[in-house]
Amino acid sequence: MPITMDGKSRDLTRRDLLVQGLAFPFALQAMFASEARATILGVVPFLDDKLSPSTITEHGDKIIPFDLTRLMGWITPADQFYIRNHFAVPKVSNARDWSIRVGGNVRHAQQIGLDEFSEFPRVERVVTLECAGNSKRRNHGLVSNAKWTGVPLHAVLEKAGLQPNARNIVFHGADSGGRSARHFARALSIEQARRPEVMLATDMNDKPLPHDHGFPVRLIVPSWYGMAHVKWLERIEVIDTPFDGMYQTTHYVNKRAISSDSDAVWKPEQITKIPVKSIVATVLRDYHAVGNLYQVSGVVWGGHTPIQAVNITIDGNTHRHSATLQPHTHPFAWTRWSYQWENQISGIHTLASRGIDRAGHRQPSERSSRLRGPYQHDEIILRRVKLS
Repeated sequence: MPITMDGKSRDLTRRDLLVQGLAFPFALQAMFASEARATILGVVPFLDDKLSPSTITEHGDKIIPFDLTRLMGWITPADQFYIRNHFAVPKVSNARDWSIRVGGNVRHAQQIGLDEFSEFPRVERVVTLECAGNSKRRNHGLVSNAKWTGVPLHAVLEKAGLQPNARNIVFHGADSGGRSARHFARALSIEQARRPEVMLATDMNDKPLPHDHGFPVRLIVPSWYGMAHVKWLERIEVIDTPFDGMYQTTHYVNKRAISSDSDAVWKPEQITKIPVKSIVATVLRDYHAVGNLYQVSGVVWGGHTPIQAVNITIDGNTHRHSATLQPHTHPFAWTRWSYQWENQISGIHTLASRGIDRAGHRQPSERSSRLRGPYQHDEIILRRVKLS
């Protein structure tokens, strides 16, 4: 009997898969030869997913992972997109009253209302976001993919005019909390902020940003971990010094060994870009195929160049199987992949995927022993299933 993660029966029909975007032009098409097949695929649950995808509150922070077993399309619906908030969501009733102050080391200080965004070029990008703390504790679900629409940051900076001594740009969110009621803030270097892909987004999946995702405007920094994508953006400050804010120099910092001897020196290392990473998201059984045929699907993201390949291993065997990648033309979005697995042995099996980008960056088998801290878990993820 096909079952879901909650233990209830669930089957997937051809129409279900087409509607939800899973009917890729590889392998699955053969399963759809006859419309008479009402039920074709059954969901196989993972034994290692123990966390309920409900809201988690830690020290006042709001954390809601995306349930990757629901991964059916390339774009994550807004109501399923993972949430990671440090403080309470600011109350914003009317976006027309919102404005962003641009000041500091600029020639012309600005206060830009959202109605003035029409003066700038309109851009849209599909970008995958991942929380820097995404790990097994969250079922690896602090990652999602969405279409963001807004204006390029460099156009806003050009209007203000940067002074020659400008060094960093600080982005201040309206969210605040803690004993000092501090606001969340992060900085980018001038070079990073001027990159053409960096944007101020007002829309998510063709609709205004939901409140939990930064309404009415947020920063989007493609290829960077989620903490850089400041939400509820209210102020842009250009400075001529390094930024030493708490969420830049204390939080979102690992330690890395810089020497190879037993007395290694550990230096702080700020979290920045997402390395290449992949995960097995779903295993579906085809009940109408001859033999035991399973569709293993997942996503791969990160890396600083396009994805080259995803290799699948089963039960720790050295033999690697090549997954089929779903092509797209969005350099900052995750890539769907799929692999047809014919298995004749019942019992518990372990599946793993390794992402590789075109620059040769490979997802590591284990986390580096030279890295300490709660962030940047890019090691290979093992998924266990029980087959009957």
